[in-house]
Amino acid sequence: MLRIRESQMASLRRATTEARVQQRVEALLAEPPSVETTATPAWTHETLAPVVRRGVERGILELGDVRRYVGLASALGADFETQRPHAWMRAWLDDTAVSDPVARLHRVLTERRRREDVARMNRQRAEAFRLRHAPPPTST
Repeated sequence: MLRIRESQMASLRRATTEARVQQRVEALLAEPPSVETTATPAWTHETLAPVVRRGVERGILELGDVRRYVGLASALGADFETQRPHAWMRAWLDDTAVSDPVARLHRVLTERRRREDVARMNRQRAEAFRLRHAPPPTST
C-alpha cells in the first residue's frame, strides 16, 4: 500500500496550483486587450502570474472568475489587497463565513460597483448644489 507523506501531498498541491496559474496566465495573455485594460500598462507573464496565483490560492479557479479578479488588479493596482483604502476587499475575500470563494469575489465586485455609483451620485449632487448656489455673475 502506498503512503504519501504530508510533504509529498503539499508538493503535489503546489505543483497543481502552479500548473493552474500558468494555464490561466497563458490564457489571459492570449486574449485581446479589453477596453478596461487598455488604459493600464500591459500585463506581462511576470506581472500577471503573482496576481493570478493569489486568486487561484483563494480558490478562484475558473478563467472567467480569474479574469474578474485580474480586472480588480488592473483597476486598483496589482497589490490592491494590501492597499489601505481597499482593506475591506481583502477582509471580504478572506471571509470564511461565505464558503464559496467565487461568491466572495462577486460580493466584492458588487459592493465596489455600489460604492462607485454612490460616489458618482455624490459628485453629481455636489456639482448641482454648487451650480444652484453659485453667486450670480457680476456684470462689468
